[in-house]
Amino acid sequence: MNTVIETRGSRTRQVVASSAGAALESYEWSLYALLVTYFSPRFFGGDLQQSVLYGFGIFAIGFLIRPIGAFVLGQLADRRGRRPALVLSIGLAGLATLGMALTPGRETIGAAAPILLLVWRLVLGFSFGGEQAVAQAYLYESAPPRRRMLGTSVYSIFYGLGTISATLLVAALATWAGAGALRDGCWRIPFLVAAVLSLVFMLARRTIPETRDGDPHDVPVRWSREWSALIGPGLAVAGLTAGCLASYYLWISTPTSYGITVLKLPDAQVLWAGVVAQLAYMAAAPIFGALADRVGPLRWVGGAALALAVATLPMQVLLNSATPVTYWALMIVGSIGVVSLAATVTGATAMIAPARHRVTVMALPYSITSALFGGTTPALKQKFAAHPAAFSVYIIALLLVTVATALAARPLLGGGNRAADAIPAG
Repeated sequence: MNTVIETRGSRTRQVVASSAGAALESYEWSLYALLVTYFSPRFFGGDLQQSVLYGFGIFAIGFLIRPIGAFVLGQLADRRGRRPALVLSIGLAGLATLGMALTPGRETIGAAAPILLLVWRLVLGFSFGGEQAVAQAYLYESAPPRRRMLGTSVYSIFYGLGTISATLLVAALATWAGAGALRDGCWRIPFLVAAVLSLVFMLARRTIPETRDGDPHDVPVRWSREWSALIGPGLAVAGLTAGCLASYYLWISTPTSYGITVLKLPDAQVLWAGVVAQLAYMAAAPIFGALADRVGPLRWVGGAALALAVATLPMQVLLNSATPVTYWALMIVGSIGVVSLAATVTGATAMIAPARHRVTVMALPYSITSALFGGTTPALKQKFAAHPAAFSVYIIALLLVTVATALAARPLLGGGNRAADAIPAG
């Protein structure tokens, strides 16, 4: 049996090691969204806007394999422990980012270039399909009982750290090397950095102990007998994350390429606005986590999703005709709104999922929701650039699904977890 988390000092190390995957995931996916304007013509050819659309199409396809990764890594985490799944997921991510950095363009290897790009996105989709749920379960299980939401909000801080690191690096390259150098090959440098970081994080994860709920089970899972009891929690996880994912990709992943290719704002202005918005995102995450601990997770998640639903349409209309100053303001407000939901929904889903199947129940519905509503958001946003109101209705509908789920899921809260997990009713 693995060592159980006990000391405060060891917990700090474990939080950093487990959350590092969040930083890598957001760093890599932010890189893709930030750099797709520069590298997509190399892989797809054609005019800029069409090649960017193809690039986001590949991005969306990479999400389709997430449910497979979620099930495989979820089963590994629930059967063999959280640590082996954490090590495997980040190792695969490192392999894929190295492939992204080294794959030649279309002018060198022809049609093999976009095919290889797709392969690397599929590997990343498999890896990150389970990464988030495993890490969030680890954080949840190692947090003090009445600070679960604050404990899991750390994941959002690291997620923001990855995004801001990617934005800073790309902004620096765009400022000092120039957009031409990025198009000519400097876009590969940040992906090489991701590959090196993944190796460092993988080695760190090999040394962390297991949580109590994550200790390997002696009795195998019998899905034929137990699956029916997991349908309710699984549907609740999907409903809670639908609006969160769509809003995240709307306000965090797509604004950079949208601001450059559609709004025609200066590259550096757009990139630095993203940096400031991510600082606000990181600063707000623990505040919202602590508030959710006091209010109750489902009450908070429902309220945050409702507030985002009300604000989405007017903010998207403003964004479509934004000046640089308006763009900056919208990015900051949008990021704070998103993190009010993103920093707290993870803890709520962890509480809903029974401990014995926690990672699988968190990962599989989340990955399916990501494929349906998360990965498609950037491409849809680009496609409906001239119709912000119509696109906003789509996002609002998903947020209202989250509100309805938060209201309906309260009987599930804490039902499958240890008595020590109890916090104020959601």
